Amino acid sequence: MAGHVGKRLVRSKSGLRIVPINDIDRSPFELCEPEWIPDKDSPTCMECKNKFDFLKRRHHCRRCGRVCCGSCCDTRLSLPRMCFLDPVRVCAGCVKTTAKENEFYEKHLKTLITGTILTVGTDRDSNDVTLAQCRLSPDHRFLIVAASCPDNPTTLSITMNRVCGSQELATKMDNEGNKLVCGLNISYVPVGGEEEEIGLMAPAEAPLNAFSFLTALQQAVFMMHESKAVIGTGE
Repeated sequence: MAGHVGKRLVRSKSGLRIVPINDIDRSPFELCEPEWIPDKDSPTCMECKNKFDFLKRRHHCRRCGRVCCGSCCDTRLSLPRMCFLDPVRVCAGCVKTTAKENEFYEKHLKTLITGTILTVGTDRDSNDVTLAQCRLSPDHRFLIVAASCPDNPTTLSITMNRVCGSQELATKMDNEGNKLVCGLNISYVPVGGEEEEIGLMAPAEAPLNAFSFLTALQQAVFMMHESKAVIGTGE
């Protein structure tokens, strides 16, 4: 299991999964495999409402655990958010949600781990600004802000599970009419402390990946809180 330190391979009724050995190693974006609704509680398809019989068989959606017929649960998609190794059966109601989650894992998460240069603070046009290399740790658990001030270089490591929320500070539209996030205010609670905030802004001459990073970070905070609401997470 090279490349999966701190994880183990398990075979569930839904398929093979690689899960963390300890909750503390769990990605803050991860969701647990849902409990399957028992067959006996579902005389009809939960999507189209047609009655099950000898020809219309029951199938369980691996994303939500609902019981659906073959026509309503015939799509197989990757589910990295639930640690599945292979594409699994997903109901029609979960296809769009799963596609958005997969876009986060395939696109936004890579942007966050690669990192970018941002301005720390809320006034990117000030003459006294601090630039920082910002990135998400490879295990997804920490937002690392390494300020490059020559006189006092500092590195702040924010535990993602202790982030309370994010607020847009500034946005703009690109040439195609898409909204770009130019700044975020991140609120978090350090261990043993009270709630603090940090403003992260795209520099005045920002590369495109700065806006992509902020957009991805906003999505990451949303997904993290969704995961905490469903399963809770270790700190």
